[in-house]
Amino acid sequence: MKTRIWTLVLMTALVAFPSAAQESSSMLASVLQTLRLPKTTQEARTLGVPESDIRAILDRAREKRVSAAAVNELLETENKAIREHGPVDNFGAFVQRRLDEGLRGRDLADAIRAEHAAHGKGKGPDTPGAAKGKGHAEETPGAAKGKKGGSR
Repeated sequence: MKTRIWTLVLMTALVAFPSAAQESSSMLASVLQTLRLPKTTQEARTLGVPESDIRAILDRAREKRVSAAAVNELLETENKAIREHGPVDNFGAFVQRRLDEGLRGRDLADAIRAEHAAHGKGKGPDTPGAAKGKGHAEETPGAAKGKKGGSR
């Protein structure tokens, strides 16, 4: 019964104060972005971003008081750019310089995309001549010994 009353009070407050509903909606989105950060950093590692770059980005973001949600968005942009254009050497230093310059949000995401388009290694899936299908073009360590690659 108490739960119903509090739910009713909350719903009434949100209807009476639409700005509060918008704030709580944006706060919820920020919390969800923050909760995705570990998965996003793991994806970056899988895509080849060195652990030292990830640590450097997280440390500099903490120093500059960049929110975890913004860092997650940054790494999601990086992951997408890697899939499209390939990795960029010394990505951590690039991001640190841009954070020092004060870039945040969309401006930082645009800078990342431009860097990958200009200096990305390899070819993304939409690039003419890109390899089709799944798997790695290079040989896996076990393949040279006649073992199958991949997870078991």
